[in-house]
Amino acid sequence: MKKAFIFSGMLTAVLSAGFSSAHAQSVEQKTYLINGLASAVPFIGYGFANLQKKIPGSELYSYISPIEGSTIIQPRIMSDIRKAWKRNPAVEINLIGISYGANLITRMGAQLQDEGIQVSYMGVIDGLPLGNVTPNVRRVDNFTCRLPGCLRDKVRLTKGNSITIANAFDFTTTHIAMGDNPEVHQRILHQITTVPLNIAEPTLDLGYTASTTQAE
Repeated sequence: MKKAFIFSGMLTAVLSAGFSSAHAQSVEQKTYLINGLASAVPFIGYGFANLQKKIPGSELYSYISPIEGSTIIQPRIMSDIRKAWKRNPAVEINLIGISYGANLITRMGAQLQDEGIQVSYMGVIDGLPLGNVTPNVRRVDNFTCRLPGCLRDKVRLTKGNSITIANAFDFTTTHIAMGDNPEVHQRILHQITTVPLNIAEPTLDLGYTASTTQAE
């Protein structure tokens, strides 16, 4: 584990303790976790099973094939988001996906852009192929890995998108292990449990080794 992440976690905990719990209690959140292909098959890695336990109220989706992912899982999540937003336009939408699930959330972000719905946070974990991120996404983190089998596709912003705060993180680990990586979990929890306006600027990442991606 990188020392930067250990230090960051300790410092973040100290600085955010005063407002993270208040934020969680006062703002409605909808967090969707989307696993990769064949994730509904037993013993195919951890996926987000452990991450879901750390995010109360989060919804975890698994499936077998890309057809099931795009024709059943994606429409189901989109319908739920629309209902939540219609009920409360201030709801914070968090989309977190790994592998093919990362591809799905970038496509959903673009659909939500067309419908005027904002995404508070998008966690893109070693997916391929990724859609470009639209300006309705407030913050996006791109997690990749570098061992054999890793996909390594990079998040890019749509042309003219100067709004989304984008950061990239790279790990020496495997593709399957990324879903249960404690440093990835730490970063995601940091992003969705603190006041967004206080963590938007990369300078407030407090030790996270990050690089800002460029719009194309």
